Amino acid sequence: MNELMDNGTTWAEVIASFFSKKMHAEEEKYIKDRIKEVEEDCKKKDYFNSDLIKNYFNDGKLKKQKQEESISFQRRRIQALLSIKDVLADLDLSGAIAELGRDSYEIKIKEIAEKYEPAQWIAKASKAAESVSFATHVSKLTHSKIDSPSIYDQVSATKAEYVTTSALTVKAIDGAVAGNQFAPIFQLLELECNGVKLAAELSDPNSEALKLFSKTDKYLEWNKGFGKALVAGSPASHLLAKQVYFPIKQLDSYETQYHLLCNVTSSSMAQAIFEALFSDEAKKTQKTLQERKFIEAENRYFPKKGKLSVTASNHSNASQLNGSRGGKLYLFSSSPPTWQSQAKPPIYQSSFFNSQLRHFVSKSDIDYLRDFLIRFDKIDLSIKHPERKKWVDAWVSRIVDDVLAYASIIQNMESGWSATEAIRLKHEHQLFLDPYREDEAFLAMRKANTWQATVCADFALWLNKTLTGKEKLFSPQQEHTRMWVALIEEPLREYDELIRMEMKAGRVSV
Repeated sequence: MNELMDNGTTWAEVIASFFSKKMHAEEEKYIKDRIKEVEEDCKKKDYFNSDLIKNYFNDGKLKKQKQEESISFQRRRIQALLSIKDVLADLDLSGAIAELGRDSYEIKIKEIAEKYEPAQWIAKASKAAESVSFATHVSKLTHSKIDSPSIYDQVSATKAEYVTTSALTVKAIDGAVAGNQFAPIFQLLELECNGVKLAAELSDPNSEALKLFSKTDKYLEWNKGFGKALVAGSPASHLLAKQVYFPIKQLDSYETQYHLLCNVTSSSMAQAIFEALFSDEAKKTQKTLQERKFIEAENRYFPKKGKLSVTASNHSNASQLNGSRGGKLYLFSSSPPTWQSQAKPPIYQSSFFNSQLRHFVSKSDIDYLRDFLIRFDKIDLSIKHPERKKWVDAWVSRIVDDVLAYASIIQNMESGWSATEAIRLKHEHQLFLDPYREDEAFLAMRKANTWQATVCADFALWLNKTLTGKEKLFSPQQEHTRMWVALIEEPLREYDELIRMEMKAGRVSV
């Protein structure tokens, strides 16, 4: 492969940028650690009585000041700290300020530069490349290469009835390392230049991607060393993979056919799920919806998902993708759907808010709301506890959405059912649920909107009764009733306005 890519970018430029970022990151950490030492010593000596020192370590002001590149900002902090050195003259700073002085700082920068001198670093990394492997299935997400082998699934066949790694159009490849010190080797091989990964580039033993960093043909030896990280090897299971095989057929006296019941989790699939849930686009969509703003993007909602903490945090020996996920896997519910009764017009019931409605309202939202309210005797949440009020609003809003969704099912049945003789349903509820009835007197009463107050009040009574339950652990107060009414009034009004617009558009003659 040629070193010069289509748009003029070279591998040398990409790799040089990699080393530059590594040096800046280590320099930045060095500065932060030294400044942190100074801050801790200042706290011990109560030096925060000085406004000059207090302002220097003020996090709020620091965030406002930090506008340039991170490393430039940290270098500027050194100069600012040295400018107040006289104020700290009588304080034992454990040598932290001294280490940020010109001579000591330059010595440290020289050490970092030598550590990341490309030729030396690459030569050392190529010899240790066998401590890194690329995989779609990392059998142990912590200590990923030390304890057990990993698998690189390159199978392209798919089956529509199964969700497999092969079904991924873009497959994120994980990196298993024998120790955290080898992680930068994986990061180097993951570098990309115009859509080509360095690992793929170096699969050609004659690649010249590293040539510019070698004065001789040494780069060919480096290619050979990095090639050891690309050898998949024979697939093999391991005790720590915790796979479960069930015997299904005895082929002969020496061989048994097994069915795999518990397979190795695909790290590539886990990453695809993670990105679907927490990508920048997904977060933006959720934020827009929470703000009740219109958005054209498709909203993907995954109810009842579970979270499994593989590691408590970004473990130093975690596989690369597991580390980027913060040591977490996300699981989707595979339980069968809950059977729901077929909706029917509540002709022979006195209220729309009846036992049938409960089948269409999320039980978990009711349970969460009840448990939350039981903790508090009073609900003066709007002023004293806005955070609590926010949670209550969220649960009730979801319940209201379920109620209106169920109402829409009845409203879209054949119109005129409310004209049935001997109907028992409250008149206001008839006006709510049969909006397309072709009856001028009926529609005139509906336009008056007086029925909405009754529906809101009845919703509040129903919700109070539902929250009370058989155990009667929750005792509704007037504050609750007022709150439930307030939380359904606007959604009901907006919902009915959509129906009016639809009627004006010509669904029925009014």
